[in-house]
Amino acid sequence: MTTKKKEARLNIRIDPELKDAAQIVANDMGIDLTAAVTMFLTKMVKERALPFQPTSWPVETLQALKEAQHPELLKKYNTPDDMWRDLNV
Repeated sequence: MTTKKKEARLNIRIDPELKDAAQIVANDMGIDLTAAVTMFLTKMVKERALPFQPTSWPVETLQALKEAQHPELLKKYNTPDDMWRDLNV
């Protein structure tokens, strides 16, 4: 006797640009968006939590924290005046 895997359909509304961007990332990883969402949900169920830590920090702060993990890539200045000039302040 063969058993058929049951499938459920998940309908969500998201920004079309976000969907397209996510599809590109998934395709770059060799998977489709359905597989990516399934992986997300599987990890969420296994950990009984979101597979990332939500934050209310502004995107600029998150970017700065990410950049701080690679100080060798940060722009360096000889004087404070050089920095202010570069920032157009």
